[in-house]
Order: sequence, then C-alpha cells, then structure tokens
Amino acid sequence: MAANKKLTPLLAGRTVKAVSQIDALATISFADGSSMMIKTGSPLAGLDFQERRVLKVRQTGALMNLDFEDGSTVEIQMAEAMSCVMLRDGRGTLEYAD
Repeated sequence: MAANKKLTPLLAGRTVKAVSQIDALATISFADGSSMMIKTGSPLAGLDFQERRVLKVRQTGALMNLDFEDGSTVEIQMAEAMSCVMLRDGRGTLEYAD
C-alpha cells in the first residue's frame, strides 16, 4: 500500500487524543486540537488507538491505514476512494480535503 504523500506530512507526529464514530462518520481528534473526519464504508474495527503518534498514512483506493510510531496500524475502510477525508487544524482551518 502506497504512502499518501499529501496527508502523511500533515499527520506525522500528531498524537491521537480521541476517536468516535456516529453512523458512517468517524472523527479522530488530535492532541494539538486538530481533527480528521472520515466517511467510512464500515464501522471502525477498534476505537482504542488514543495516545498513539502517527508515523505515516498509507492509502490504496478506499482503504486507508494509519501507521503509528509504536509499530501498530489501524485500517480504515472509507466509503469511497475520494471525497471521504477532511482535516482541520486546531482553529478550524481546512488543511486537507479529499
């Protein structure tokens, strides 16, 4: 699975603070106040990846992996290959949308 070259530099080093999911919308909140919303194709397998620092993001089609510095990975099945991810910084400014 190839690295997402646009999202990896934005997320690398950020620590996950909280993870939630309501229906098909998952929200990952980071310790710096930023948040990423993802339209999912299925419920997240686990919501227990708080306090982990992002190392890189990999994506192929509608499948996204968040790799963490501790060697763990979370696999996220998105609703579609595009138009499913939105990242906002701590002030609410859009940093990434795809």
